[in-house]
Amino acid sequence: MSAVTAVILVGSAHPNVGGNRPFAEINLEEGGRPALVLRWTTPTRKGSSEVFRKFTMIPTIEHMLDDSILMVAYAVCRHSKVFSKVNRVTQDAPLDAHRLIMHDDFTPKQRADLYAAVKEIDNLPKVTWCLFDGTSIKSSMSHLNDYQLECEVTRSVYSRRYTNFTDTWDVKGKLP
Repeated sequence: MSAVTAVILVGSAHPNVGGNRPFAEINLEEGGRPALVLRWTTPTRKGSSEVFRKFTMIPTIEHMLDDSILMVAYAVCRHSKVFSKVNRVTQDAPLDAHRLIMHDDFTPKQRADLYAAVKEIDNLPKVTWCLFDGTSIKSSMSHLNDYQLECEVTRSVYSRRYTNFTDTWDVKGKLP
C-alpha cells in the first residue's frame, strides 16, 4: 500500500501574502514504485481537450524533481514545446493512457533533452514542494537550481508517530 510522501502544489502566489493559490496538486505516492499523480484543485472544463482530468507519471528515482517539473510543463500547462516533444517520442500514447513511465517511454538521451527543454521555460506557474519525512524526491531537490520558476520547498518541522514495535511515540523536531 502506498503513502503520499510529498505534495506538489501548482498555482500562483498571492500578491500580498505569498503562499500558493493552487489550481493543481501532484501527489508523490510511494510504496512499491513511486508515482506522481495529478489532481485538479479547481474544476476543469468538462470535455475540454486542454487539460488532463487525471494523469500519472512513474518518475525516475535519480531525476524525480526534474520529472515533477516536466509533469507540470506537460500535463498541467501543456507547454507547446514540451507537449509536442513528449507526444512525438511516445506517438501520442500519454494522450490515451493518461500516464508516462519515464524509464520505459524514453531513453536517457530523450529524458535529458526533455529536461533541457523544460529548463528553458521561464513562464511556468509557482510550484511548491511539501516534503514529508522519508520522501525519495529530496535526493534530487538540488536540481531545482537549474530551473527558472517561482517556487517554494517546505519540510516537516515536527512529527509524532506511534510505533507498534516499541509501543511508544517517536517524536522528531520541535514545535515553534
